[in-house]
Amino acid sequence: MANIKDVAKEAGVSVTTVSRVMNDRGYISEKTRKKVYDAMEKIGYHPNELAKNFFRQKTNIIGLILPDISISFYAEETKYIEEHLYKNGYKLMLCNAYNSKEREKEYINMLQRNKVDGIIIGSHTLEIEDYLKIDMPIVALDRYLGENIPIVSADHIQGGILAANHLINCGCKNVVQFAGTSVLNSSANKRHISFEKVMNDSNVNVHTIEMELNTFSKEQNLHYIDYMFNSYKDIDGVFATDNMAILVIKECYKRGIDIPKDLKIVGYDGTESSELFIPTLTTIKQPIKEICIDAVNKLIKLINNENISLESNHTVTLIKGETT
Repeated sequence: MANIKDVAKEAGVSVTTVSRVMNDRGYISEKTRKKVYDAMEKIGYHPNELAKNFFRQKTNIIGLILPDISISFYAEETKYIEEHLYKNGYKLMLCNAYNSKEREKEYINMLQRNKVDGIIIGSHTLEIEDYLKIDMPIVALDRYLGENIPIVSADHIQGGILAANHLINCGCKNVVQFAGTSVLNSSANKRHISFEKVMNDSNVNVHTIEMELNTFSKEQNLHYIDYMFNSYKDIDGVFATDNMAILVIKECYKRGIDIPKDLKIVGYDGTESSELFIPTLTTIKQPIKEICIDAVNKLIKLINNENISLESNHTVTLIKGETT
């Protein structure tokens, strides 16, 4: 295998000069720099990135931990985060926690051992104390991880209000919303609180089905949907994430329930995949791309020791489809 001495010999410079080019230290003329890079390419020399990064104390790698990337919302977040990191000279190390506390903890330890420059966390299986022990820049997506850890999310309070008012305007009198567990300190829970408040203020019956932590599988969701139809016979409106809403639509067709005549459905997220289904889903759209860009920008500023705001809430919008 070629080594740094071979590069120096091919380029006709000293080993010290090659080292300075590789580590971008001191003044090097463009002519010399080009000679070194040409020599590296010619003999097939690849620098030891680990050693180089150890010297520089910077890897230009960012870790991203998500609960389950098979879910369209998290897949879309991954896409935009990777895209914006790449534009800023960073690479992504993706960690799929798969709703496992053990896996998330192992991934955090692995990212720390490999000296990544920072972590964006959208998973939520550990205790807050575990996140506070992480000795590197962190930005949270939709999760409260501690007082000094920035959090980026959508304006979920407004999202719940938009969904509730739309169902009320559509004439709904008896609605169900599917909510994540209240045990988790997530900003996303605010939409369910605001949704329920608007319904109560308008004297509309609202039933909240609280799901267990990390409920993502189709089988789990169908169980909750079956429970809804068996427990609440006269509902005329449903509020749920896009993934859940699409499963409700499919179950309605099986049961002969007409949408939107008998049941009106409002989703939440507004992912690209939700636009592909028929009937098109009425949904509250999160600005996923803007959220991801904001999270990346915040993390880069943290890495560079720049001041940032600790909380960002991005505007949501109602997208009217054929389910209301």
